[in-house]
Amino acid sequence: MAKKLKELQFETPNKIGVLCKITCILKEAGVNILHAWACGEGAKGQFGLVTSNNTKAKKALKRFGIASKEKDVLAVTLPHKVGSLECVAHKLAKAGISITCLSATSAGNRVTVLFNTKNNGKAQRIV
Repeated sequence: MAKKLKELQFETPNKIGVLCKITCILKEAGVNILHAWACGEGAKGQFGLVTSNNTKAKKALKRFGIASKEKDVLAVTLPHKVGSLECVAHKLAKAGISITCLSATSAGNRVTVLFNTKNNGKAQRIV
């Protein structure tokens, strides 16, 4: 079953050292990053973080002029083997649920997939 999480999302300038600054800010605030994605396009960088304490993370980032918002995401842990993600994708497609974003991390014999859909409540029940 998928677990509902809150992901912090924010925008930064797309320049060298931004990731270092973000991780330093969170380290000093005592916040652990549990899952992260980031991408840079042109002058802007986009980040999504699931943290051990979003409230502390938001306050720490704000002190450095970085405004963040929380967005609902779903997390599902799967066996790290061929076809695991296909099974989830198939269930969502069969139910007519559109995936709007997805990221994943693996460790050992497990993979955790974070995703958002047009209907997270229904997706959570299906997966």
